[in-house]
Amino acid sequence: MKIIYLKDDVEVLWPYFLDYCLHSKPYDRLHHSAGVGSRKMRLHQIRKEFNDFTEDHEVYMMTDNDSVISAAFLRLEKGVIDVDFIFGIRKNCSSSHLMKAMHYGWDFVLKKYNKNYLKTEITRNFKKNSFKKWVERYDKRAIIFNDDANSVVWCKSDRMKAKFKVVGANKNTEHLMGQEAVLGKTHKTNSFLMRELVFGEQVYLLDEKSVDFLPDHVLIKGFLSNNKDRVGTIALEFIPQK
Repeated sequence: MKIIYLKDDVEVLWPYFLDYCLHSKPYDRLHHSAGVGSRKMRLHQIRKEFNDFTEDHEVYMMTDNDSVISAAFLRLEKGVIDVDFIFGIRKNCSSSHLMKAMHYGWDFVLKKYNKNYLKTEITRNFKKNSFKKWVERYDKRAIIFNDDANSVVWCKSDRMKAKFKVVGANKNTEHLMGQEAVLGKTHKTNSFLMRELVFGEQVYLLDEKSVDFLPDHVLIKGFLSNNKDRVGTIALEFIPQK
């Protein structure tokens, strides 16, 4: 596996970027439903997106045996690494191979900037739920949050090892102040998501309402229920593994 920082020769990515945007439809504004009526107009819009990304982002390409596996456009914003666009070349690899390449790239970037997580947002509408299911199935280092932006955090290790520390509470949850939880199961329907948090042997359900990204941790606010007779507000500090 190899990671290449494309400081100057970004054009090598253009045919892969174009193919991905034409077939995977990551943005509504790039296909017919957004009023982009002709193929020529679509190509123009996709080229503009590519130029915008390459102008003010760091561009990385992951390869294996000279085959391009994936690429990412990222920036450092307020001490947080934002992955603004990432795509894989599925014809060159399996899903598990793609994840291996992505994690290889993430490890390099995290070490470079001395950070313990990266973040992105799921902005697509085309097959969004299928895409989220694919991420959850194959990417064991990713946590998809239930905020409006569908934020995603990539950890240094398996998401099940992440810790959630209670840093804010009300009367119904104050007994948990200072305690740490680990992730349990995720309960999903088409309209909402509830995530289990396990404090020792006690299982609670978390309804996330907001997510704030800080340089060394993520702050999550929402409602916590013991699924019996108690619901309260909660603030959790999510600290990815060092």
